[in-house]
Amino acid sequence: MTYPLLFPRGECSWNTGMEHVEERRTAKRTRVTQLQYYAYRLSQRNGFSILHNSGKLFQQYIVDAYVKTEGSRLHFLRQNQKDLRIELYRGLLDALECRAHNENIRTGKLIILPSSFHGSPRHMQQNYQDAMSVVRKFGKPDLFLTFTCNPSWSEILNSMEGVQRPEDRPDIIVRVFNMKLKELLEDICKHGIFGTVLAYIYVIEFQKRGLTHAHILLTLDSESKIRTKDDIDKFVSAELPDPCTYLRLFQIVTKCIVHGPCGTIYIYNSLTWRQKRVEFLNRRLATTREFRLFTFESAIDLISGSKIFQTEFNLGSFNYKFKSSR
Repeated sequence: MTYPLLFPRGECSWNTGMEHVEERRTAKRTRVTQLQYYAYRLSQRNGFSILHNSGKLFQQYIVDAYVKTEGSRLHFLRQNQKDLRIELYRGLLDALECRAHNENIRTGKLIILPSSFHGSPRHMQQNYQDAMSVVRKFGKPDLFLTFTCNPSWSEILNSMEGVQRPEDRPDIIVRVFNMKLKELLEDICKHGIFGTVLAYIYVIEFQKRGLTHAHILLTLDSESKIRTKDDIDKFVSAELPDPCTYLRLFQIVTKCIVHGPCGTIYIYNSLTWRQKRVEFLNRRLATTREFRLFTFESAIDLISGSKIFQTEFNLGSFNYKFKSSR
């Protein structure tokens, strides 16, 4: 048993013979799939749930469920290559066998991942071709939007139970993000907050800490395209909103977008502390790599070989460029 703390009574997990209840059965499917089973397990219900209150163990359970589901899909594709019209790739097989014969090596068994398998090369290539077709049909995109999940959303915080934190409930985070993303796309495409949208493309990514964010490309019609600086000022603002007129917007911008505040109380956000941090890094680089330092904003030159390259790194709000040789 893998999770004795989550299932102390030894409940049975998913198996291939698990059947649907009578009202959920159809002519094509009478058994519960692995994905449906884990979706049932992750659903929130009334009452206390050991699974949803187990913290990091709950996250490990989600990862194991995903790995097992993905492994089952790969096993199905391996065992049903003939049903996937593998004969269409006969030319590829002939090329591999010819190359193996010329190099005197033995060919292995070729497993084709179709475009229906998410994350496969054919799936990525198909999405790329679809995106290029949209550009060919409607022209270049006009707007690029990034929609990021905020763990401080009231919908997420109100769903926490007891001492739970947002990072303990990735299922709630992705569900709330998905609902808000649909609402955003509805406001953009149906309500026309940017004008008439001819086409849109978006991709959802996960940050290293697990928060989701979406990159959206919008293609507007000719009447809604941004052509002048006045059109840009309608959608893009690089200043703080007026707190008297837009109090809610002012609170959101100062809380989620502005870095700071600075001063003696917030010493770790001050410019002086960042300068000291950069100077400390410069001294460490000088000790480990024998860099010659001049001033705080000067370049670093090291000539000990024939090949010189230039690189750039970002530290805090400062960009530094230096040259070195390896």
